[in-house]
Amino acid sequence: MTSRQTFTTLFIFSLLSFTYAAFKQPKPTAILFPIRKNQSALQYYTNFEAGSPDHSYTNIDALIDLGAQLVWFDCTSYVSSSYKRASCGSNRCKKANGSPCLGCNSAPRPGCSNNTCGVFAYNPLREYLTPQELGEDNIRVYSTNGLSVGLSYDLPKFQLSCAGSAIVEGLPGSYTRGLAGFARTQVSLPSQISSFFKLAKKFALCLPSGKGLGNVFIGGGPYFMPPDTEDYSLSLVHTPLVVNPVSTAPIYSEGDPSDEYFINVKEIEIAGKRLAFSPSLLSFDKNGVGGTKISTVVPYTVLQSSIYKRLVKDFTTEAALYNIKRVKSVAPFGACFNSKNIPNTLTGLAVPNIDLVLEGSTVRMRLYGANSMVEVKKNVVCLAFIDGGDEPRTSIVLGGHQLENYIFEFDLAAERLGLTSSLLVWNTSCSQSRDQNYKFMPAGARIQNRNRLEIK
Repeated sequence: MTSRQTFTTLFIFSLLSFTYAAFKQPKPTAILFPIRKNQSALQYYTNFEAGSPDHSYTNIDALIDLGAQLVWFDCTSYVSSSYKRASCGSNRCKKANGSPCLGCNSAPRPGCSNNTCGVFAYNPLREYLTPQELGEDNIRVYSTNGLSVGLSYDLPKFQLSCAGSAIVEGLPGSYTRGLAGFARTQVSLPSQISSFFKLAKKFALCLPSGKGLGNVFIGGGPYFMPPDTEDYSLSLVHTPLVVNPVSTAPIYSEGDPSDEYFINVKEIEIAGKRLAFSPSLLSFDKNGVGGTKISTVVPYTVLQSSIYKRLVKDFTTEAALYNIKRVKSVAPFGACFNSKNIPNTLTGLAVPNIDLVLEGSTVRMRLYGANSMVEVKKNVVCLAFIDGGDEPRTSIVLGGHQLENYIFEFDLAAERLGLTSSLLVWNTSCSQSRDQNYKFMPAGARIQNRNRLEIK
């Protein structure tokens, strides 16, 4: 009898131990966020949940900005029992490079407190900069194995700026109420997540061109893009990420380097023929002017005038060999064509390829018709590049249209950018449906507790 009781006790203990072990899941190897494109504003936004895990979360749609230093959203109607402000001079304030000390005359709430650390929130679409309250709260994130959505995790004490309603004006769509910064700072979205979960210091973007969902992967691969079964993290080619010695932020201190993402473009080719322009434009001068930056908020790649004019001239000459006829330009584009007789392919219209030759052995980014052309009206397509003037701050700013349907992995530990060829070549794209529950919730929705795992 004793033996049977002992066996029963051991069995129950083993079952409880197994259940506990099953509940106490391992830390995630990567975190996944969705990306959606606003077709009218030509901007990309993601979605995250913020608030108290013991009650409910608020769903936040936030503009994706590779160059922004932190995460902010409109806190006017935000309610959370776990929100805490950062006080002036605190370590959290210093980590976020906070400077002004803010106060508020209204009743205390998120975004309205006294003796509070101020940080500068920036709306890049309006070029509007304003000091806002620095705070912290919980956010909920989701793991991934590179193919599907996994468990949800609560991340406490996530640093964010609690902004006022004025700064959100001009953000795309009716529901976008914030911004997710991805720059090289300690308080950017990927930096905080990588640090908290002790993930690899890398993130990858796959921007969609249509109505499907793209992805942000934080922590590294694998990266799967159905129906293709290949892990695209194994297909990356790499080029160095370089640092502009002079900050390009809207506000900075003298001597600060830029925390945006720059690469070295060595040449530009059209149908294998090199464009002739001054190579000095592709490097930084002593004032940090020049070079090539990657941007998610610039809709189309912007080129310094001499580069742009040469691109238009050589592309038009090459297009004529394809019997592609030039037509009247449609602003803001400088070269447009009759598309009626241009064949369509897996990679878009059959036009001359444009290659960005990057630093590194045989590393190049090839732009096919899907990324080099844009339809502006029936039977009219235009070369999807913009003239940036004679003296822009940056000679080449790679914009969203040129980034769509490629995977770009920003490896901050190795200081390099990994990129694939266009996914369209492989008959897939960045528009993926990874899980039936992986979708944007109604804007402002209060999300009740679901199954989650909190990492302490």
